Amino acid sequence: MNIPSEIQTTRTFFLISAIVNIFIFLGWGGTALFTGIVTCGFGCFMGLIPVINVIGCVMDFIAYNKLNSLKQSGTYGTVQFAAIIQIVTILTGNIVSMIFGIITLQNLGKDNMKNFFQEKGIY
Repeated sequence: MNIPSEIQTTRTFFLISAIVNIFIFLGWGGTALFTGIVTCGFGCFMGLIPVINVIGCVMDFIAYNKLNSLKQSGTYGTVQFAAIIQIVTILTGNIVSMIFGIITLQNLGKDNMKNFFQEKGIY
């Protein structure tokens, strides 16, 4: 069975997005720490912002692994949810992941992608 090129592209998008999410998490985490020290703890509330990036990073790696193996049931749903989380990371300033999430959702909407996932039994 021939793997559509969109799957390989999506897999690459998830890997890049996970790495970008790590860097943005470190940036927001460092900012929250510095602001917390300067403002005697008040700025530590900024530490809640990078939680979105942690969730996005974990979902990106899960979707990446499922797309690598193409043997686990529910792969389509996981990839779709991870793409939505990628779009949500715009709240932390992560434009790259948002663009990747939009492209991934667009690719998942194509009939050849749905047919491929259904034929493999991982829809």
